[in-house]
Amino acid sequence: MNRHHLDRIRLLSARFHELQGLRVAFAGACMMLVVGGYLVAAPLPTNNGAIVAMLASFVPVIAGMPRLNQYYATTFGRQVWTPSRKMPLVVGIYMVVAWSLNHGIPAIPAGAPTTWIVGLLSLWVAIRDWPWRAYYLAATASVAIGFAASAPIGGFLAPNLTLGVMFFLLGSSMVPIGLLDHLLLVKLVKDAREPQAATDAS
Repeated sequence: MNRHHLDRIRLLSARFHELQGLRVAFAGACMMLVVGGYLVAAPLPTNNGAIVAMLASFVPVIAGMPRLNQYYATTFGRQVWTPSRKMPLVVGIYMVVAWSLNHGIPAIPAGAPTTWIVGLLSLWVAIRDWPWRAYYLAATASVAIGFAASAPIGGFLAPNLTLGVMFFLLGSSMVPIGLLDHLLLVKLVKDAREPQAATDAS
């Protein structure tokens, strides 16, 4: 068993739950459709309206997650995993801080906190699991493009579209990212099972 194969087994063991990417793809599709629908249907889209639309996109996500969880448990088995209890707190703090900054300091453009947080997190995942998950850079690029498109200097979109466009582009990037994570999981599981199958056959 060579080093390359061992690295792939370690990646599978460490990222088994993260690589269940159909969840990410589904969440991205819901965000893209709901936020995109809001941008098209609203007479005058606003950044606050985009936030409401983004939060509303989680309704079908929450409803669909049990089926996706069941699919992964049935197809790939279960791994002992304790979800972080800090994540809901971190998300809540982020929403409060981002809202406070945007409303309390008008000089900070709408979308700046989201750009930094999403950009840095996706960049960290890409670097941490390089080169296997380099495609996470697409999320970094999507929020950067959405923010730059409505920048005071050089932007071509109205400032009230900043968050709506960013959430739409982010959702659009999450679909291929999630699908690629899922395909990577399928390949890693297949590669991990092949040596065992060969051992059993002998």
